[in-house]
Amino acid sequence: MSDPNYVNEDLEYHAPVHELRQETFVHDRARNEQIMRIQGVVVLPIGAEIELVNPNVSATVVGVRLLAGSDHVPVAVCLDVDVPAAYWEAR
Repeated sequence: MSDPNYVNEDLEYHAPVHELRQETFVHDRARNEQIMRIQGVVVLPIGAEIELVNPNVSATVVGVRLLAGSDHVPVAVCLDVDVPAAYWEAR
């Protein structure tokens, strides 16, 4: 077996290590559209609210994901949110 994560087939598995991107993506799950990026890693619980502006409405966190990275792309945290229609109607 030729797997770079194994030094030797008889030795323990060494999982790949990826860097964590220092921003958080906020994503409207229903529309499949990014709402914002937050500078820093923020992991909110399901049900938490994020206040949006223009118009002033609250998006509700419905999921938290890690976006897989690679050797060249860092892992990122993504908050999936439910965004009220009023937010999009004002755009």
